Amino acid sequence: MAIPRFVFAVAVVLLQLASAQLPSCDDDVATHCLGEDADMSSTGIDTCLAALGASGRSEICSAYVRATEGCAAELEGSGVCAAAAMDGEAMPCLIQRVKPAQLSEGCQAALPKKVVGDGLADTFWKDGKRLLTDAEMNQLKGDDVEIYAGFHKRKSGKKTDKDRDRAYAVKQQKKQQVTLSITAQAEAAAVAALAFGKDPAEAAEEAALNAAEEAINTDLTRTLKSFSKSEMKEIVSAAVVKAQKSAAKSEL
Repeated sequence: MAIPRFVFAVAVVLLQLASAQLPSCDDDVATHCLGEDADMSSTGIDTCLAALGASGRSEICSAYVRATEGCAAELEGSGVCAAAAMDGEAMPCLIQRVKPAQLSEGCQAALPKKVVGDGLADTFWKDGKRLLTDAEMNQLKGDDVEIYAGFHKRKSGKKTDKDRDRAYAVKQQKKQQVTLSITAQAEAAAVAALAFGKDPAEAAEEAALNAAEEAINTDLTRTLKSFSKSEMKEIVSAAVVKAQKSAAKSEL
């Protein structure tokens, strides 16, 4: 179905992610393959992307095409990422979740080369885990702060007030970031629902619940807690309002 691709493309635009994106053709689909007279089936979209050719597609889309072609065995049948592919999670599965050893040589060659990051594992712990200096701890960001705090507690014993304050700040920051992400995905679902004459609130609620569950399940630090019903209600309401405003602007 074409709708999930469209929904994700809108979500990407709304989030305006600063970090490097995984290979994806969602922007290309939204730009070239959607419209009243377009064939928005999966086959139609694949045909549209193929017709664009390498020169007509964005580099991130071409990377997606290379990955899906080179990793076809992993994404189909009983492949290691087949189930994820059915849920629209092919690239996260191939690049982030499975180990290279689980992929064929052809698939590994087709995937983008891993870029060494600036996280804890790639910097201070690249040669093994160790206690950090205060100057090094001040350079930690996001999940790395909580990961190191847990390590520090096991190594040093009781947490200090500074450790607890830092951990609380990280938890709050994480929840805010996840809330923005969930809202964006719910808004994208509502936008798509409005485009197809469906109930935007119902679509937004379903997308929000799925996004929240995914965020909690993939939280490596296990610090993200379930959202309350009132919190989810606020997220869905905000997403629907934003979607309706976007739809109104597009009609002008």
